[in-house]
Amino acid sequence: MEEIYIFVIVLLSILNVITLYLYFKKRKNEKSYKKFKDEIAKILNININNPLDDFLLHQLNHHINTLEEKYKLEKYKRRNIFSILDTLSEGVILVSSKGPDIARIDFANNVARYLFNSEDYVGRSLTAVIDNHNLVDLVIQSFKENEDLEEDILFYYPEKRFFNCKVKSINVENYRVIILADITKEINLENLRKEFLTIMSHEMRTPLSVINGYLEILLNEKGLDPKIHSYLRKIEEETARLTRMFNDLLDIQRLEKAVGEEKKFERLNFSDTVKKAYDFFKIVAKKANIEFIAEIEDGIYILGNEDRLLQAVYNILDNAFKYTALKEKGDKKVWLRLYTENNEVIFEVEDSGIGIPSKELKKIFNIFYRVDKSRTRQVPGFGLGLYIVKTILDNHGARVFLDSEENNGTLFRVIFPVHSDNIYEREI
Repeated sequence: MEEIYIFVIVLLSILNVITLYLYFKKRKNEKSYKKFKDEIAKILNININNPLDDFLLHQLNHHINTLEEKYKLEKYKRRNIFSILDTLSEGVILVSSKGPDIARIDFANNVARYLFNSEDYVGRSLTAVIDNHNLVDLVIQSFKENEDLEEDILFYYPEKRFFNCKVKSINVENYRVIILADITKEINLENLRKEFLTIMSHEMRTPLSVINGYLEILLNEKGLDPKIHSYLRKIEEETARLTRMFNDLLDIQRLEKAVGEEKKFERLNFSDTVKKAYDFFKIVAKKANIEFIAEIEDGIYILGNEDRLLQAVYNILDNAFKYTALKEKGDKKVWLRLYTENNEVIFEVEDSGIGIPSKELKKIFNIFYRVDKSRTRQVPGFGLGLYIVKTILDNHGARVFLDSEENNGTLFRVIFPVHSDNIYEREI
């Protein structure tokens, strides 16, 4: 009973406190409202004792209080948004374009501010705050062309780091948001991979050459046991396969650097280049019992390295024939096309082979990647061919498209860019 009595006393005390709080708040609001009425009456020269004027003042006071609440709410939301942006691992910069100042900073989160050479950045131009002309040029280009742009950019301040920089438009006119994702680890790992492959390829060529030399001597020995001879032949085949792989890896290194002879492009008759590939693969088609159809326009010229382009064409056709040969039922056909359309040079290889599952399409050009091994284990290779093709075509500025459906063939399309000095022209 005593516990209930204490509880009731505490409850009454709390109610008294709440009642006093509400009373004083009401008195404060009444005083505030009276002061508000007096000030407005002086400004507008009205009679506050007039019921109609008093009603209008009351409504005005209500609207002002509502606006004040909305302002506080928006301020609270804005503070929360900025807090969230500050926790992101990517840098975020909001820039505007007003008058001559094409990239004025309105906001930057913590990661982005780390790249600034000044703490005073709000309202200043991007050029004055960040020491990277590549990023500034990318933002200016985005404003001028009214497009979203993306580029990997190296920053030297405050330390050497690589960032994937995206410049995106938003729903506010003359504004862009810059998103900076740190890709330094990925770039360093990629460089490490390339260095490892290069060293390994160079180092392995010497022992493989020695093995091949000894195998040649042993295979030419007279009176060699046929069983031992077959074992040595198998070793020779696998050694040759490894040699081809290391040669491909060295080839990839040269292509990725794209220096010297690789960049010596000439005006060449691409029609003749494609016809060379057609003449070679006619023999392959006949042996594999595959129908080979060519539609090659004459006199199409492009700028490029003929040896590399022929290598790319060979690799594409080689894949088409390999995977068409795996088809068990139905027609086996490969189409080779070269034509011009809308002032562009288009090269196509289409086949009726086993196709590529949709989930594999995005990875098909990755180094060492091979489509579903269970379906293609009969086809030798290391997954380097299409990576080499993509690298060659990228060096030529070509756009590559791959359309395929499992068990319904594959279409490989390459579109070469139009140059100012005419990338193609017909012979008269």
